[in-house]
Amino acid sequence: MARIFLIFIMAFVALHAFGSTANAADRAEIMLMPTRVALAQNERSATVQLKNTGTATGAFSVKLVDMTMNEDGTVTPVKDGEVEPFSAIPYLHVSPKSVTVKPGEVQAIRLLQKRNVSLEPGEYRAHLRVKMENDNVEGTRVSTSDQTENTTISIKANLVLIIPVIFRVGETDYKVSIEEPRLVRTSAGQTKLDLTLVREGNRSSMGDFSVSYKKPGEELKLLTFYPGIPVYRPTPSRHVSIPLDIPEGVSLSEGTLEITYTAQEQEGGDILAQTSLPLN
Repeated sequence: MARIFLIFIMAFVALHAFGSTANAADRAEIMLMPTRVALAQNERSATVQLKNTGTATGAFSVKLVDMTMNEDGTVTPVKDGEVEPFSAIPYLHVSPKSVTVKPGEVQAIRLLQKRNVSLEPGEYRAHLRVKMENDNVEGTRVSTSDQTENTTISIKANLVLIIPVIFRVGETDYKVSIEEPRLVRTSAGQTKLDLTLVREGNRSSMGDFSVSYKKPGEELKLLTFYPGIPVYRPTPSRHVSIPLDIPEGVSLSEGTLEITYTAQEQEGGDILAQTSLPLN
C-alpha cells in the first residue's frame, strides 16, 4: 500500500471515444526512483530516475511545485496567492525541464541546491512534479473516420507523479506524540484505529506505525504494520486512520493495543512516539 506520500501519485483521467482497436494502442508509462528525496546540508545535489515502463515513447514536463499537508493527511497544491512558508523552490534548480523517453529507457533528473544561500536552520520542502504531456509521441490515434458502431469508451490517463524534495539547513529537531487513539468500526465492518499524530520542531517526521495486541497473560501480537506516514512542516498535526488486521479469535474486548511510530531507516530508525490504548 503506497502512501509515501506520501509518494504522492495523481492520475488525471480524461475520457475519449475510440474504436475497439484503440484499447490496444501503445502508450508510455512512468516510474520515479526514489519516491522521496532528502538532502542534508552537505549534499548539494540529488538525482531522480524517470523510467518509461510503457510500450510507447512519452514526452514529459518537469517542474518544482509547492504543496501543503492538510490535517486529514492529504497533500494539495498551494492555492493561488498563498505562499508556502518553508518552500525550497527558491533554493533549488531542476534539470531538464522537459524530456522525451523511449520505452524501457531511463532519464536522469538532477536537483541542485543553489550556492551562497543564507537560511535559518530548519527544513525546507518542494515537490518534484513530472507530468506526461504525450503518451505516444511517435504513434497515431484511431481517427473518427475509423470508428465503427462498436465504438467503446477508452480511458486515457494524463499521469502526474509528485514526490517530496526536502533539504535541511543547520541544526534540526522535532518531537512527535500520538494523541486521542480510538477504535472505529466502519459501515463495511472494518475495524480501524484512528489517532492524531502531533509534530513539534523545525523539521518533518517520516515514520512507520506498528499496532500490536496485548492480552493479559499472553505475548504481544502484531496486528498491523502501516508504513510511510509523514507530518510535513509546518503542519502541526494530522489525522491517521489505520486499518487493523485482526486474527480469528481476537475480539479486542480486553487487554491493550500498543501503538508505536518509528522513524524510517534512512531517518535514523528511532522510536518517535508510543502509546497504549486500553480495551476494557
